[in-house]
Amino acid sequence: MRPRDILAANLRALMATHPELDTLPKLTARSGVTNGTLDRIRRAVVSTRVDELDKLGRAFGLEPWELLRPQGQPAPSPLGLMLGAHLDRMAHDEKLHTAAYAAAIAVIDALGQPAGAATAAEADAAAQPRPATTPRPS
Repeated sequence: MRPRDILAANLRALMATHPELDTLPKLTARSGVTNGTLDRIRRAVVSTRVDELDKLGRAFGLEPWELLRPQGQPAPSPLGLMLGAHLDRMAHDEKLHTAAYAAAIAVIDALGQPAGAATAAEADAAAQPRPATTPRPS
């Protein structure tokens, strides 16, 4: 599906669920995007500028990128978004960025496992052959 089709479907759905923005004139008044442009966006006949996405997002209380996410796809987790923003701020220091990324992946992996499940490192360690032990005299 083209991004403009996703945007058009999302715009129609948002307008249907927001009575205060359910017509083009209402949405034009709130967003500042012209009536004609909104009509073309809603019909998926035009590519949309980033500035218009920003205005539409603000009108609906959304981030502009959310208007381009296909319906039915789960939203990224708030923790994942915060982590991504934090890693982007640290991008100037490559070693710190790499270390933070590795730590974050380990935490996310650990959070995704059921309680009591072994981590990959623990599973690898358990799979290693153990040296033979001699029984202790009693």
